[in-house]
Amino acid sequence: MLEVHGVSRLLSSFHDIIPDFVFSGVFFSDTFLDSHPEQARAFLRGLVKSFVFIREHEAEAREFIPKHTGVELDVARVCALRRFSVTGREPDGFIDNQRDLMVKFGSLSRSVTLDPVIDYSYLPPLGEK
Repeated sequence: MLEVHGVSRLLSSFHDIIPDFVFSGVFFSDTFLDSHPEQARAFLRGLVKSFVFIREHEAEAREFIPKHTGVELDVARVCALRRFSVTGREPDGFIDNQRDLMVKFGSLSRSVTLDPVIDYSYLPPLGEK
């Protein structure tokens, strides 16, 4: 963002260094899911719809950034937007690659399975509009 204001120069982006890095996720406790499964599904349906909107209307989506983040519009128009999956699911390779990097750089002592952590069962079924 500083480069937009002329005070820095981008040498490479984070995406250039670690392509397809997953920065965030959505988490619900088991307690919440047990007592509010439909609310979780509704939230995730809306989230997936927002991913589709961003993909299909990127310029318009960028116009919402200042209202909800305080980022200036000129910065919002040029900032990197992650390519969210329109299904809400990350390709297995993305997650596996991150796990392997965490092992390589010492954040994890060994490779672990993420199956107990990643649960797509509350997302809309594939192909649902």
